[in-house]
Amino acid sequence: MIRYYPSFRVVTNLNTGGTEFTLDGKPYSGKYYEAYDGRVFSGATPESGQNKELKRIPKYITAPGLDSMNISDTQKKDIASKTGLNSNRISGKPNSFYPKPTEADYKRGYLIRYFTKKENEKGFVIEISSDEYNSIVNGTADYDITIYQTVQILWKITGPLRNTRTSQYNVTAGIIDTNERLVESANKTFLGIKDFIDGDYIKFARHTM
Repeated sequence: MIRYYPSFRVVTNLNTGGTEFTLDGKPYSGKYYEAYDGRVFSGATPESGQNKELKRIPKYITAPGLDSMNISDTQKKDIASKTGLNSNRISGKPNSFYPKPTEADYKRGYLIRYFTKKENEKGFVIEISSDEYNSIVNGTADYDITIYQTVQILWKITGPLRNTRTSQYNVTAGIIDTNERLVESANKTFLGIKDFIDGDYIKFARHTM
């Protein structure tokens, strides 16, 4: 069953060329929409088409998640050529990653950032990709995942810098206040993330006054 999402919690009328998602095990191209929780569905809007959930294609061509899909070697090579991906990843430990928000992210108003570190260690926090995060959580990484702890944080990138009251009953969430609150909350169980962020709560932001 497709979950119902109110219109203000989805980004509609997006396009993909067949290198980002699969549908029923095969590369999907065409219109799609994305919900606030990161799930994506076929069709331009929740009201159009059959709205089947799409699966993200891992960024690394050798990732187990991609190898297990019903995708031919020719299709894998095509995906690699279109995205510039290759199999030269570092094994034995998580790879660091620097997010690059897309226009779809800015339209949505946020992105999700992923982090990992060794269990019970405060320092050495590493920002990782969603694929790296999933490989640790799902146990498919090519290194010992039992020593790593992960966390994901919703990161606000549009809006006013600070919480702004727009009426007697409504407050527009601010970038700094939102991100600081979420980092503080994450730091309770993922010690060291606050030090890693180091007060840069407007990173990637396009703010309004």
